Amino acid sequence: MLPHLFTQTHTSDTVAGTLTAEWAEKLGLPEGIAVAVGALDAHMGAVGASVAPGVLTRIIGTSTCDIMVAEKTEIGNRCIKGICGQVDGSVLPGFIGFEAGQSAFGDIYAWFKKMLAWPLKNIPDGEEKQKVLDGMLVELTREAQAVEPSEDSVVALDWMNGRRTPDADQNVKGAIAGLTLGSTAPEVFRALVEATAFGSRRIVEHMKGQGLRIDSVNAIGGISKKAPFVMQTLADVLDMPIRVVRSEQTCALGAAMFAAVAAGIYPDISEATKHMGSDIEAEYQPDKKRSLVYEKLYKKYLELAKFAEIINYTNH
Repeated sequence: MLPHLFTQTHTSDTVAGTLTAEWAEKLGLPEGIAVAVGALDAHMGAVGASVAPGVLTRIIGTSTCDIMVAEKTEIGNRCIKGICGQVDGSVLPGFIGFEAGQSAFGDIYAWFKKMLAWPLKNIPDGEEKQKVLDGMLVELTREAQAVEPSEDSVVALDWMNGRRTPDADQNVKGAIAGLTLGSTAPEVFRALVEATAFGSRRIVEHMKGQGLRIDSVNAIGGISKKAPFVMQTLADVLDMPIRVVRSEQTCALGAAMFAAVAAGIYPDISEATKHMGSDIEAEYQPDKKRSLVYEKLYKKYLELAKFAEIINYTNH
């Protein structure tokens, strides 16, 4: 592969070239304007969310992408193991960028809804059927919120679509443990929400364990806007404040910041962030009482993960 790869890399505050006449006509833009070096959407989103050392940016939707940066002097020549990527300047120029994430997050809730809706498959599509489907997660959330977590709660594993971090493995499977004849759909749904939060905590602990500093979390993406129950659970499990960024298009905002620097409007991305950065629309503080319970449930999650891996590798 090496002969086909480039030998030089450039950060997104660099001008790659200028807009050609052909594309200027197609886009309705002036010919010759600066075109910045591109980057991955999630990395741009982290910049739009004002990423900084010590701040983990979580892009939370059907799956998650976790982005953070650290000073080069802090990392040195170390390689952070078990994550998805570590690249100099991939997020912010002058910093080392890191990427991790979960293979499924909101997709797990959608899967559970689909499971519960199976009896409706033979009912003709119509307004009433759609009303039931639309209200299913709303009702599950309402009742799940009323269930206080305890050491005896159902525990689930969020590997329904494999594991992305730590140590990517798409062969592992999800699990739900501790079911009884008294278990209810809202209790199982709560366990699935907690499982996605436990998976998030596993990533945070994995990165912290290798010397990365994580003081707080900034959240973007659909789940962060639409699911207060999920976000509060995440804050409780992480035992860490979570701030939801107001911007609806954070990836585009980050790209616009780099474009502003490339065009010479601002001298660097730090200055662009000061003028263009989005504010915070909501902040979730951890509930200390629940956090203590989640300490014990998290240990059960880790035990279930070990057991699931043993079963998986035995089957293979």
